[in-house]
Amino acid sequence: MTNNIPIIQVVGYKNSGKTTLVCRMIESVAAKGLQVSACKHHGHGGEPDAVTTTDSARHSSAGAIMSGVEGDGMLQLNIRQDHWKLDKILRFYQLIETDVLILEGFKKAPYPKVVLINRESDLKLLDELENVIAVISTFDIQFKKDHIVYFLREQEEEFIEWFLEKGVRPPLR
Repeated sequence: MTNNIPIIQVVGYKNSGKTTLVCRMIESVAAKGLQVSACKHHGHGGEPDAVTTTDSARHSSAGAIMSGVEGDGMLQLNIRQDHWKLDKILRFYQLIETDVLILEGFKKAPYPKVVLINRESDLKLLDELENVIAVISTFDIQFKKDHIVYFLREQEEEFIEWFLEKGVRPPLR
């Protein structure tokens, strides 16, 4: 569906640092000369408010060539229909020549995920979500799964290096 565009998701609960991390990832990819796009799921109910969509504005400011926010059936690209499914949203991102697409949210989507953990109660995400490839936590997680890479919050630079090496590949054009 996405024509070989690498897609990575950043997920976690509200106020877990998703937007800050996504912006850092966008900056890092853009600094390599690659075209990066981002899409945020507006998971707070209701339509995204054009005046208060600071997260998507931050994505653009960080270097995203296309940035959007989706919530309650409205994708903020001045395009409206009754309901947006992620695969339909991704078709818009496919139209531009993006090298990497970073999704913020969309927890149930099947793409590789980076999960942000702030509290022990957040650990249930690791059992509920599929395709988790990395975890960034505010504390050392005792019961680690072998197929997941773990970082502490203060290891953001190490995570970015890992992400650039493992999650971003050269353009396929």
